[in-house]
Amino acid sequence: MARERFSDLERIYTTLKQAGVNMSQLPANLDIRKYGEWKEGDAPERTIVRPDLGDPVSVGIIAFGLPDTNAAAKIQLSWNTRAKTYFDGLGDKALFGIEATTLTDYNENGSFVPAQISLTVRGSSVTATSGITGRKYKKNQGNSYTIPIGQTGTVKHFQEAVQGLLDASIANTHFISASPEEWRRD
Repeated sequence: MARERFSDLERIYTTLKQAGVNMSQLPANLDIRKYGEWKEGDAPERTIVRPDLGDPVSVGIIAFGLPDTNAAAKIQLSWNTRAKTYFDGLGDKALFGIEATTLTDYNENGSFVPAQISLTVRGSSVTATSGITGRKYKKNQGNSYTIPIGQTGTVKHFQEAVQGLLDASIANTHFISASPEEWRRD
């Protein structure tokens, strides 16, 4: 079971609310008060600036769950220009199994969500303050990019593809996280 974010504060918050404690009467410097204010909508507004993703571009991948000779395995995806431009500059592009030029054999499939790799450039770290708890934490300054991943000529399984990225030189310059592909019923 995945650990929920702020689960310790959520348990304390729930207990205090059941006991009838007013969050605004707690000392202002307590994490639980700041969490309670955020939870109840009384915290200061947070503004998140998202980068411009650019226009969508089409690329193709071969799904991990099917043989690469199966026509249904070749799927055409819509991807953002920002991540595609960054991907084009990578040295380890072959590890992702992305086809960007000849897409005639690739089909769109709305029920397919591709496996994705999130690459975060290892940048300098700065001290930031959480808008939810008020705690200080170290924050990486690097940009993040989400890149689809599929089968390659030699790698047929998702776990092998992720391990290949972790073993490659790209892992020295990026933080890497992965999510597997999904087939949905839409």
